[in-house]
Amino acid sequence: MRKKIAMMHTSDERSVKEKILDAAGDVFGRVGYKAATIREICRAAGVNVASINYYFGGKEDLYRTVVMDLISQTFYRYPVDEGTDGRSSPEDRLRAFIHGALRRLLSPGGLSGYAGKGQLVARELADPSPFMDDLVNKFIRPTAAVLSAIISKLLGPHAGIHDIMRCQISVIGQCFHYAMARPIVTRLVPMDFSDPTMIDELTDHITRFSLAGIESVRHGMLTGNDQHPIAPL
Repeated sequence: MRKKIAMMHTSDERSVKEKILDAAGDVFGRVGYKAATIREICRAAGVNVASINYYFGGKEDLYRTVVMDLISQTFYRYPVDEGTDGRSSPEDRLRAFIHGALRRLLSPGGLSGYAGKGQLVARELADPSPFMDDLVNKFIRPTAAVLSAIISKLLGPHAGIHDIMRCQISVIGQCFHYAMARPIVTRLVPMDFSDPTMIDELTDHITRFSLAGIESVRHGMLTGNDQHPIAPL
């Protein structure tokens, strides 16, 4: 009987915590970390104010838990390497990286699948919270290292850190633009990002475009002509 009661308490606590996390994710996503209030989150979750301190210790730890859980689940669902490894060609690894990034950003099971929570990443980029360093160290830096290693292979041994970084930003920037400018993109050209084939098509395009750009940079380094002036229109 005691074991049954303990299980009921554990289940009830999990239910309350999940309610708080869901409500907090929505509120933080809509108004941002600074503007969000504990009272608003509790009202949305249907719990009393003391519950936040009891389960999370306050607003800071609650926000950290929401963001870390959201991004952890997204990376778990759509891993960076998508099954490729060091034995795969750098071209295949680049395609897998781009596909994973697009799925995390655009697919219904990724960040875009949460109406409020899905805006957390955009808000962090526009107005970083005190936990941006935590996000960079746990998720962004390791992910960037994977892409950096791929691009380094494609550019060859003559590539410097700035060559790699610029190519890296050019690749991931294409993926982010579809996500951040989604309201504009879908008004310019009808695109259904909930369709997996659309993400596959975008992956193929961004991969081809990126490989061509990286090859151009590599060729410029080998010939000593890495500055390409733009011809006047």
